[in-house]
Amino acid sequence: MFHSPLFRNTSSRSVGYLNKVSIDYFFLIKAYLQQWPTRCLTIFCITVFLIGSWSLRACSYSSTDEHLTMQNAMWLFVITFTTVGYGDFTPSTYCGRTIAAMIALVGVLSTALLISVLAQKLVMDRWEKYVHNFVLDIELSKNRKIQAANVIKFVLKRWCMKKRNISTKSMQYLQVERQLNHSITLLHKIKRQQGQLVDKCVDQIDLIAIQRQTSTQTHDATQQIKIMKVKMDKMDEKLAKMNANINNTMSDVKKILTMLNKISK
Repeated sequence: MFHSPLFRNTSSRSVGYLNKVSIDYFFLIKAYLQQWPTRCLTIFCITVFLIGSWSLRACSYSSTDEHLTMQNAMWLFVITFTTVGYGDFTPSTYCGRTIAAMIALVGVLSTALLISVLAQKLVMDRWEKYVHNFVLDIELSKNRKIQAANVIKFVLKRWCMKKRNISTKSMQYLQVERQLNHSITLLHKIKRQQGQLVDKCVDQIDLIAIQRQTSTQTHDATQQIKIMKVKMDKMDEKLAKMNANINNTMSDVKKILTMLNKISK
């Protein structure tokens, strides 16, 4: 395990040191469980099963003062590991009881790891959520159109009944009114469900991507503003030079006109 690139690579250890993360044995275990959870848990359980069964066989004796058979030791390991404890086989020595207690503790830990792995496997990933939400959105959109059509239908029915001067207290009118209210309620419910689907589609990864995109766009806009500011400063300098040249030209023209006036006189 210590031959892993995570442990031997100097750059990874430097990054871990800068982020106050120690690249040690427990970090490698967590990394392997994160990368290969099923494989690691299977290897761990098989190893513990073989070692624990052999240890129980070596430390436990039957009623005839003989070692338990390997099959009985395996069965004792299983019922101890799963914390069931049927009682048909029990450790007869202090060594066997100690090993059985350790096996029970390891079994509880393995059960917690198994539940964690199963929960991780059963949770849908990002793209599965998108597909699932897309299918649900199509179904909700279809139901929304149906309920919107029902609302229009029942509104027209009520309008026709009013035109026919049907009493608002009649059973027919009350039934149409109830169906209209029910369709409106379902329509609002479908709208809320569609809004919840949109909220579920946006997860933390999307928020991080949006934040990065916004930061990039802000940086680009800032750079463009700086470039435009430099260009405007250059244009101001050129305009100032042009203004100075125009003023000089005007003064020269005035001098020439003054000289011409003197000569003409």
